[in-house]
Parts: sequence; C-alpha cells; structure tokens
Amino acid sequence: MAGFSGSYIGTLDSKNRLHLPVRLRQSSDVALDKCQLTFGVEEQLFLFPEPEWQRIEAKFETFNFAHPDANYVLRQLMSNKVEVSPDRQSRILLPPDLINKAGLKKEIRIIGMIKRIEIWDEDRFQNYLKGYGKTYAEVAAQLLL
Repeated sequence: MAGFSGSYIGTLDSKNRLHLPVRLRQSSDVALDKCQLTFGVEEQLFLFPEPEWQRIEAKFETFNFAHPDANYVLRQLMSNKVEVSPDRQSRILLPPDLINKAGLKKEIRIIGMIKRIEIWDEDRFQNYLKGYGKTYAEVAAQLLL
C-alpha cells in the first residue's frame, strides 16, 4: 500500500480553502473523499483519511479513561476534529479556529506523512526544522540503523 509522500507549497484562498496537490493525492492509494482534520502535536494540522482515522479511534478505545495524559490527548484531538471533504477542485475548507491554532498565514506547507497529511504555516515549518536541536544525520542514524 502506497502512502502519502512529498512536500508542497500551497496558499489559503480568501475563503480559507486549501488545494490538495494532485501529486500528493496520487502518491497514495487511499482516497481523500472523506477526511478528519485536527490540531497536530507540533502546532500544525493533521489530515487523516477516514480509514486511518477509524484505526486511530480504535486505539483511543484502549486508552485508560482514568489516566490524565490519555484524557488530555483525546480531548485535544477530539475537540479540534472536523470532518472535511475536498470539493471538485480538490480544496478543503479550513475552520478559522484551526487556522489560528496552527498559525496559518498565506503560504502553507503540505507534507505527505505516509498515513496522514500535515499542514503547516511555511515560516513555522522552517523554524521547526532550524530549531529541532539535532541534525537530520544524527536523528537518521538513531532511527534508521
């Protein structure tokens, strides 16, 4: 099964719609006809195709409902979740509250992350890369070997 891949620059239009690039949509064999959009863990947005979101929800069912951390994560994801479906021009509508939380401005970075798509403000993404604290080579050496 092919996953989402690639990095693309997009823009928010005047109606807060974001076009999902053709190459990104074609990089995966998972359809984006119904998706769940929510706030990510590093001040970006996560876009999950419905089958992946269902897998995540199944994992939520195993969370210990009495554990404060589990409730915190679940509340963050679920209280910010909205269902979106691309229109005929492959645009999704981003709610103003999620635009504000993710600090999205005009220039948007769209990244295929295998099972999800990340939506970043371009400046915030570049600052994330610069400020990570480790080099790509250091992290790759730990994770890939």
